[in-house]
Amino acid sequence: MGTAYSLRLADASLDRRDLAALQTDVDAALAEVNRQMSPYLPDSEISRFNRAGADEPVAVSPDFQVVARRALDIAAATDGAFDPTAGALVNLWGFGPDGLRRVAPTPDQIAAARAITGWRHLRLTPEGRLAKDVPALQLDLGAIAKGFGVDRIATLLRERGFENFLVEIGGETLGAGLNAQGEPWRVGVLKPDGSSALHGVAPLTGGRAIATSGDYRNFYRDETGELRAHIVDPRTAAPVGHAIASVSVLAGDCLTADALATALFVLGPDEGLPLLAARFPGVEALFLVRNGTNSFREISTPGFASVPAPE
Repeated sequence: MGTAYSLRLADASLDRRDLAALQTDVDAALAEVNRQMSPYLPDSEISRFNRAGADEPVAVSPDFQVVARRALDIAAATDGAFDPTAGALVNLWGFGPDGLRRVAPTPDQIAAARAITGWRHLRLTPEGRLAKDVPALQLDLGAIAKGFGVDRIATLLRERGFENFLVEIGGETLGAGLNAQGEPWRVGVLKPDGSSALHGVAPLTGGRAIATSGDYRNFYRDETGELRAHIVDPRTAAPVGHAIASVSVLAGDCLTADALATALFVLGPDEGLPLLAARFPGVEALFLVRNGTNSFREISTPGFASVPAPE
């Protein structure tokens, strides 16, 4: 997944051997997620699908089916603001496997990428096979698979009898039970200015998960001086250009939080907040909007609990 993970266990008595065995199992579970869904592994299930033609459905594992089905559901609910086939557009703008670029693509290049993009060209059959009706369509689960990895490790821990834990992969986080002080886990929400300073702290417990998307870490300025961030709006085929700096989402699972953080960053609060109310009850969101240099204002759902960061 190109990142690090951490687990915190509260109120658990494990010796060195037990901890080593647990880490072996966690590593194996994450390796399996990669084996299925990493486009950087040539023999992964997703890589085999991306090489397949339009008339060549590819059988995928049950976990892969869960992620693909949820990705398609969220794509439909957001009218394509979240699109698991947008990898060609992301790559074209300089944020994919071909590496960073600092020159905006031409209209012809954008049109060519759009022609091989679109979640409506992807389907999951009842037999658990992925199929596409555009031969060059490329599936990219980078905006949802990491959240699924968090959920997968949480499931493993519950199966082993753990009740109080925090799982984090590359910033996507799930908290179950309470921390060592008998209180909800506390997860920092970064100030979206590229520093390590916190904007606030969100309490996390009960299996709730939090994920954040923003434009403050992975961006460049093109030849005109325009800021280009790594989150591309699949509907316009261009990087998102509004004043939203980050979106943090609280949900009942990290897979949903991960995907919706990306979708809501694309949509912004004017479209995103009504969408949550209508289609995703129980999901909460915090938008941090630029309000001058290194100043941000909050727009959030009523249920997003956050407290100011400690001084």
